[in-house]
Amino acid sequence: MTIQSSAVKSRIVGAATKFFSQFGFHKTTMGDIALKIHKVKGAIYYYFDSKEELYNEVLKQELTSVQIQLNEIVNSNGNSVEVLGRYTKTRLKLLNEAKNYHETIKADFIERYGFVDDVRKDFDEFERTQLLTILSKGKEEGHLEFSDINSTVNLILMLLKSIEIPLFLQEEYKEYHQSIDELISMLSASMQRNMNSK
Repeated sequence: MTIQSSAVKSRIVGAATKFFSQFGFHKTTMGDIALKIHKVKGAIYYYFDSKEELYNEVLKQELTSVQIQLNEIVNSNGNSVEVLGRYTKTRLKLLNEAKNYHETIKADFIERYGFVDDVRKDFDEFERTQLLTILSKGKEEGHLEFSDINSTVNLILMLLKSIEIPLFLQEEYKEYHQSIDELISMLSASMQRNMNSK
């Protein structure tokens, strides 16, 4: 792909990101996106076979940005309890801002549109790997104790995912984010105390 072609593709994805996040997948048309970047609709189909493929790319780029920032936390200095707390708080904050991700957690979207399954699975696998890294480090450091690391990771993911719909789709993150941060900090402090008392 030439530099010019790459630039056009990037403009398409940028415009699509704005439209999808503002109006959703259903209400956004390829014509809307083409008009925004001053191209004919056929030009978009040169780069993307369908609206589904374009949305998949938008979602992939959105979640890649989230992954980069979360990966930095996992690889940062600090003990595992602190890292787990920062990871959890930042994850919720970043996903609250990831408007196209919100669309994919709607029940009707999950049931009807399988074209985002690969991106969602990749993100789930990324999260599982990050949490396994944090918990493994915590056990090695003596900061965390659990009988089955995989079950613990599964439970953390279940808890995080269970609050996504009220926080993101019902737009309650702003109301609760301070309390969530405080709760995570309290749990981290409790784990720290338990660690120090050993």
